Amino acid sequence: MGKKNQAHETAYAPYQAPNYEKLKLPKPLQRIRESLTQQEKMTILMVLGFTIVFALISIFAVSQFRQIMYDPAEQRVAQSFTPPADPRDRVEPAPILDYTPTLAKVLELKSQSKVVLKQFNGKWFFFERQGDKLAYLDVTNEHEILERVSRHLLWIFGLSEIALLLMAMALTRSNMRPIMRSWKQQRRFVADAAHEFKTPMTVIQSDLERMLEHPQDTVMDQVENVAGALTEVRHLNALVGDMLTLAQSDADVPMFKFDDFDLADLAREVGDIYKFSADEKQQQLVIDVPEHLPMYGDAQRMRQLLVILVDNAQKYAGPDSVVTVKAEPKNNSIRLSVSDTGGGVTDEQKKHLFDRFYRVDKARSRSTGGHGLGLSIAKWIVQGHHGTIQVTDTVPHGTTFNIVLPKIAKTRNGTKEK
Repeated sequence: MGKKNQAHETAYAPYQAPNYEKLKLPKPLQRIRESLTQQEKMTILMVLGFTIVFALISIFAVSQFRQIMYDPAEQRVAQSFTPPADPRDRVEPAPILDYTPTLAKVLELKSQSKVVLKQFNGKWFFFERQGDKLAYLDVTNEHEILERVSRHLLWIFGLSEIALLLMAMALTRSNMRPIMRSWKQQRRFVADAAHEFKTPMTVIQSDLERMLEHPQDTVMDQVENVAGALTEVRHLNALVGDMLTLAQSDADVPMFKFDDFDLADLAREVGDIYKFSADEKQQQLVIDVPEHLPMYGDAQRMRQLLVILVDNAQKYAGPDSVVTVKAEPKNNSIRLSVSDTGGGVTDEQKKHLFDRFYRVDKARSRSTGGHGLGLSIAKWIVQGHHGTIQVTDTVPHGTTFNIVLPKIAKTRNGTKEK
């Protein structure tokens, strides 16, 4: 009974797959492998792969050329004793002489009825022995040609391998560059997101802890802490929404609904929303658009684009500044610009304005509720409409976002025809 139970347990024992990553190598090789980066390992594998491939190609090419050079001579030697049955396959036979003991001592041809290539008196011959007879043919010229061509082929294949290897390494590095850049951006995105979440969560925790210290207080007594926590919750909600939008854009999720709309009406609507904010900040908001500006695109996303750019301009322009939204048709495109007469940004800052979580003035952005994702979303919206967005300086001072959008935007289902 015990043996049966043991057999039963053995039959159903869990299978453990071998872990090839833990294969032990000799210590010198192990140290070398650990000291190499992933890119260096890939380079070594590429060199080995190219070398093996070109070595096989070289061997095959030389063998084929050898066959072309030697086949006629081998046939002549072979047919010296055994002519072919078909007269059309016959060739001129090679000369025959007696296989004397002197020749036997020098040539040492042990096997019979077999064509052999040997060097004799500084020349190369094909020999075939049949008893005491020996067929021979001088192939010195063919051998020298074969040697020269073989050397040239080896040089050609060697140089070709080096050239192709350098090209492959350059292409690999070029292809890896966006991947590595994307990887670095992803790591920075995660680190920045963790930092953005940490600050409001710390504020909310502090407000709640202060409220717990006075459990008998009413809501009115703790209104300041409640308001602070609510502000941070709203900030977190906006942050999560923006991160979700960017995550969906990275995943190539279709998030645009194209239809006909009037961009001029949309600009005036956004202007009405931010007019009160401009008055509060002692700014002037100018909406310079024609009476009608028809466009084919996603009206909600275009509205989001205008909101982001106008809100961003008002935050950084400062008091006594002018924020201008201008749109005009030009040929088959629409030129849209949002400019301000604030302090402007430096050339170095312009390079990073569309980076995620990038803020020109972190302390100032934090106080105004910004988290550095708005311009990244604005760029995504413009690209989703197959347009371009650029940052320039406003004359005499300030910042201008210039956007060019096609009137007819291409969608996944084709092109809208007017």
